[in-house]
Amino acid sequence: MNGSRSFASLAAILAVVALSGASLAHAQAQNGWTSSGWVTSGTVYDLTGKSSVGQGSALVAGHSYNLTLSITVPNTSTNSNFTLSVNSAFLPASTGQTGFWALHTSQYPGYNATAFAPGQKNVVFQFDKGTFSVSAYFQIPSNFTIPVAKYTSPSGNGTITLHFPQTGVVLVSVVPATSTPTGYFSTTVEDQTIQSYQSAYSQATNLVPSGKISSTYSSLVNGIISQAQSLDQLGLPSNGTSLLGVLVPTSFPAPPSTGLQTVLEAALGAAVVLAVLFAVLMLRSRGRSGYSSSIINDVQKDLAVLEVTAAKYDKAMADKLKSLRDKLGESS
Repeated sequence: MNGSRSFASLAAILAVVALSGASLAHAQAQNGWTSSGWVTSGTVYDLTGKSSVGQGSALVAGHSYNLTLSITVPNTSTNSNFTLSVNSAFLPASTGQTGFWALHTSQYPGYNATAFAPGQKNVVFQFDKGTFSVSAYFQIPSNFTIPVAKYTSPSGNGTITLHFPQTGVVLVSVVPATSTPTGYFSTTVEDQTIQSYQSAYSQATNLVPSGKISSTYSSLVNGIISQAQSLDQLGLPSNGTSLLGVLVPTSFPAPPSTGLQTVLEAALGAAVVLAVLFAVLMLRSRGRSGYSSSIINDVQKDLAVLEVTAAKYDKAMADKLKSLRDKLGESS
């Protein structure tokens, strides 16, 4: 009976998601540095973390950086110039550095000390053939990876914070006068919430292969990891991290009997699916407060039943399910 009601509630949520046109995933960000055109190479130093950034690694929103570039101008154009520009969304570095720019090759023929304004995001050089090195100092805003989604909750209007990696972010570009850009340096920007999830995900995927959790539980562990990935792709990496927190090796001792294992897998599998779908519902619902409230109540009841099932096997898992149920209650 309880199982039937559980599937009925799940079906109701699926129906709402289908009507809302919700997408369950977004393209997973790929890290990578790109030096293009006149920008022939670049190195990055994290001024906030006081460490060099590994080749291809993502930058972190909220941190300040020193991006050192090698610029190669292929020819000379009389009475012409070009501009180096820092991304217009960036801020001055918050580490005591004065200005956005520092030139390391003052003997470059195109360098004009009078026109060079290191405190501005855009600095101008004369169009002369040659190679020079320059550093850009900047801070990436803390909210660079955080759009804000609006949704209607049973208690009224509210906001939910999403976290999405930003790929192909142009840090610095080269723009000749009256011309299109001739070079740039770009990379991926993430934030601490995204990177915390990535770390938790990396550890979780190694639990069974390393033997920390018996392979008997592979389907259960992989199911939870899969649902955590879905949450991350919805822009909810912190929820994904919380879900992966269920996977505590000490909660998986000697494999249980086949019957109990089957019941537990079904119970926890339903719980994580409900958690993901509820997140989608919150993101996409518009003007369905009464209907949403009814579904929330059903989901809370389902989770209460699942807590009892999980408690027969491991109290920590039951506590995790109770935490999910409490969070649903806070939204009603």
